[in-house]
Amino acid sequence: MPFLDAEQLEKRLDAMSKLEEKLSFRIARLAKLMETHAVRTLGEAPLSLTSYRIMMSVELFEETSAADLGHVLLIDRAQISRSVRDLMEQGFLLTRPDPSSKRRKLLRLSDEGQALLDIVKPAFARRQEDFIAALGETEAKVLNDAIATLTSYLAQELEHPGKADADPRS
Repeated sequence: MPFLDAEQLEKRLDAMSKLEEKLSFRIARLAKLMETHAVRTLGEAPLSLTSYRIMMSVELFEETSAADLGHVLLIDRAQISRSVRDLMEQGFLLTRPDPSSKRRKLLRLSDEGQALLDIVKPAFARRQEDFIAALGETEAKVLNDAIATLTSYLAQELEHPGKADADPRS
């Protein structure tokens, strides 16, 4: 980046402060930082962040379909499909036909997948503890509540544009 004179630097700092006033910008920036930190937390594990999230969800649900994972994780079908295929090729996920639907397959962790998850999970548990310690219990609860409120509002707004309550807490 070329050297900026004082006037150019002041203009850039002013522009950044205007961006920082926008909640959506700050949340997007935080999300990117958290994603980068999560990838670092994975370390040498042979998983992408998406694959890790899929495996965590499969563990929680014990058995689920790729389509259900896409809805829960808000990941498009193509990315879910690629990640699930890769996890199956690596031997971390197993599949079986869904008895209630001929077209659906149910996913579950293999023993190898569970073993890998058991290795990775402690680092993510420490990460969660670090976030709560950085915020404090009260701020963490307030942040969780605020995220839940915005999530509910956006889900309603996306499903029924213009019909979401102005105050999603009501």
